[in-house]
Amino acid sequence: MNTQTIRQLAFAVCALGCILTNPTTNLRAQSVFGSIRGTTQDETGAALPHAAMKLHNADENTDFATLSDSSGSYLFENLKPGHYRVTAAKEGFANSIADQVELAARQDIRLDLKLAVAGTTQQIEVVAEAAAVNTENATLTDSKINADITQLPINSRAVSSSPLAALAVSPSVTKDSQGNFAIGGATAAQVGFSVDGVSTANVRQNGALQDAYPSMEGIAEMKVTAFNNNAEFAQLGDVTFVTKSGTNRLHGSVYEYFQNKALDATVLNFGTKAPKSFNTFGGSLGGPVTIPRLYHGND
Repeated sequence: MNTQTIRQLAFAVCALGCILTNPTTNLRAQSVFGSIRGTTQDETGAALPHAAMKLHNADENTDFATLSDSSGSYLFENLKPGHYRVTAAKEGFANSIADQVELAARQDIRLDLKLAVAGTTQQIEVVAEAAAVNTENATLTDSKINADITQLPINSRAVSSSPLAALAVSPSVTKDSQGNFAIGGATAAQVGFSVDGVSTANVRQNGALQDAYPSMEGIAEMKVTAFNNNAEFAQLGDVTFVTKSGTNRLHGSVYEYFQNKALDATVLNFGTKAPKSFNTFGGSLGGPVTIPRLYHGND
C-alpha cells in the first residue's frame, strides 16, 4: 500500500467520523432541506416577542430551540423533510402547539401561532398541516411521495428502472423525441436534476443521467419546480429526488411486481397475445444504525 492510498484511507476515516459524531452539521449544505417560519401573536393578533420556540422532529426524536425576535418572528431552517411539532411558550400565556406539521423537500412553511392569556399549566393544542398554497415565494412546484410514484403504471419496479419515467405525470413536464425532459416551457438544457442535493445532470449531453438513481422503492419524494426557481439551483426548472431516510423505529416495505399476458390487451390487428410472465420482488428497510461503542443511531 503506497503513501497516497494511506492518505486517502485516513481522509475517508476522518470524514466518516465527523459525519457520525455530528451528522447535521455536515449535511446542511444539501439542497433538499426546508424551513418552518412564522410569528408568535397574542389573541388580538399583536406580535408577541421573545417567546420560547421548540421544534420537535417526530421521526427522529430530536429537538431544536430558538426565541422569537422583537417583532415576534421565528425561523427554523435547514430541516430534513419529515413530521414536526412546533411549540410556543411564554410566561403568563398558555402554550400553543402545532402538531402533525409535515415538511416536504425544499418547502418553506409559514406557521403563525397565537398564545392566549392563561395559567402556567394550561396549553392550547392545534392540529396543523402544511399549507397547500406556497405563500413564502413565487415558485410553482409539483410534489409526489413514494406511494404516488410506486402506484404509477410504469413498466418496472426493479433496481435498474429509472424514476425519470414518473416525470410524465407532472403537469409542467414535456418529453421530446430524444427522451429529454423540458419543464415549464424551458428547454431541456435549462433543467437541473439532483438526488439528495447531488447533481445528476448530464454535463456532456443536455438532460439527466439515466442510471444515477436509486430504485423507485427507495425514493421518498419527487419534486418538480417549474417557475421562479431559487437562484441556488442555477436552472429555470429543477427535478429533486429525495431518498428514504431512517427513523427511530425499523420500518420498511415489500412488493411483488406481477406481469402476465392474461392482464394485457390484445394488440391491434394481432389475433394472439405475446407470451409473458414476469415476477419482480423487492422491498426496503430503514431504521437507526448503531455501531457499538462508537455511534448510537437513535435520537
